[in-house]
Amino acid sequence: MLNNQLSCCQFGSTLHYVSPAHGGWGVIRIAALVPESYQLFVSPFACGRHGALGGAVNGIKDRISYVYIDESDIVSGGYEDLIPEAVDELLAFLPKKPKVLLIFVSCLDDLLGTDHVQLNKRLAEKYPEIKFRSCHMNPFKMDTKFPPGVTLQNNIYSLLNKSETYENSINLIGNHAPIDQSCELYNIMATNNYQVKHITDFERFEDFQTMAKSQLNLLLSPVAQYAAEEMVKNLSIAYMPAYNTYDVEEISDFYAQLAEKLHISINISEYELAAKAKIKEALTVIDDYPIAIDYQAVKKPFTLARALHNYGFNVALIMTDGTNSIERDAYEWVLSQPKIRVVNALHPDLVKFENRGQHCLCIGFDCGYATGSNKIVDLLEDESLFGFYGIEKLMTDMISAFENETSVKELIEGAGLVI
Repeated sequence: MLNNQLSCCQFGSTLHYVSPAHGGWGVIRIAALVPESYQLFVSPFACGRHGALGGAVNGIKDRISYVYIDESDIVSGGYEDLIPEAVDELLAFLPKKPKVLLIFVSCLDDLLGTDHVQLNKRLAEKYPEIKFRSCHMNPFKMDTKFPPGVTLQNNIYSLLNKSETYENSINLIGNHAPIDQSCELYNIMATNNYQVKHITDFERFEDFQTMAKSQLNLLLSPVAQYAAEEMVKNLSIAYMPAYNTYDVEEISDFYAQLAEKLHISINISEYELAAKAKIKEALTVIDDYPIAIDYQAVKKPFTLARALHNYGFNVALIMTDGTNSIERDAYEWVLSQPKIRVVNALHPDLVKFENRGQHCLCIGFDCGYATGSNKIVDLLEDESLFGFYGIEKLMTDMISAFENETSVKELIEGAGLVI
């Protein structure tokens, strides 16, 4: 249990509160990253409505079809036959056959125990030119070893075929949006004749296959660790954790490890100095104004809190869903700081809005919604940020948010959040 930093929200098994600021990259949107893919959603009406909203909000509704099942389909035992029949009908209807068909099923499928291995085998025999994958949207497995996000990442990268040759390139996996091209990582790798690849680089499935030729996977999120481990076994591509951080020393350590891993030379002095200069500029503007950090904005909120504190900023609040295995040291450090409040972002007591009216600069939507602040950094899951460039961009956005009022409602709508 956390100490007296908590005013109302303890951590543990309890009813979850989900604010309008909660959401981000759902499984439908992530799956649509696969080039030349199509999705067939097999579920009851309510689950399908959720997927349909996600598809419409994120502009991919033309790549999804739905099979709605009801109680009679379950009782009659005809549920498993519905899927291949629906696939036949869908492929006959589509003007162009996809290279990949991702079949999404809901929690109900887990209870029925469908044999998806045999199902996909049958479909592959009938349509050898198409790759089939069964994907799950089953939130009740969120606290297991294989939640939906983990299995989906593995499904995506299992589509790669083992290459007989390798080239000077590295893959970025686990991050849904690509790192901004202004990031120093691209210059550093280009200087060493290496290419940086991400799934969003490819419009054709054939080109996506070139990721199988890379020498190394940089793992940017724990959600893709299982996929990375499977790629070691199936594609002989090693991986290296590269979780985004805004700590100058951690970034320096990352580049030192990368240089050793690839046997290349990396000079970061120029980028490090620029990042430190931007930190100093932001601190001059923001001074000791309280800062709140949202766990949805960054993957390592406790590490960010510690880094900002060490730079001289006044970190006052962290909204989180609990501890984080990839930043345990920073988590323990935060608990030792009596001036930093830690609030459970999912606790039902949040509906009392006890944090409303606090004056703070919010990094993330959840903090903005909970506090009612109009100083909000528009950031979700470290999107597009990495390395020293990430620090510079975050500092720039913090200055902008501090100097300009923002509507949290407009930010939420613009982000396309679908709970």
